[in-house]
Amino acid sequence: MRQIKGRYVAQIEINFAIDESTEGLLPFGEIHKRTTEGLTPMLKELIQNEISEGTEVTITQMFADVWRAEVD
Repeated sequence: MRQIKGRYVAQIEINFAIDESTEGLLPFGEIHKRTTEGLTPMLKELIQNEISEGTEVTITQMFADVWRAEVD
């Protein structure tokens, strides 16, 4: 049996800064939870749905955090 195999490895870096007074913004705790716990599975599902069946997608979360910062 002949196969075509491949591996693609990438690092995804998402940086964001949102004014806390933005209307409709989720509470800080929910933003933190969605970023640190929900983003990796969401990205995996999004990528998996866009490529062919039989392709395994693995995303390894290396770091995630959300914090408050004062801006001048």
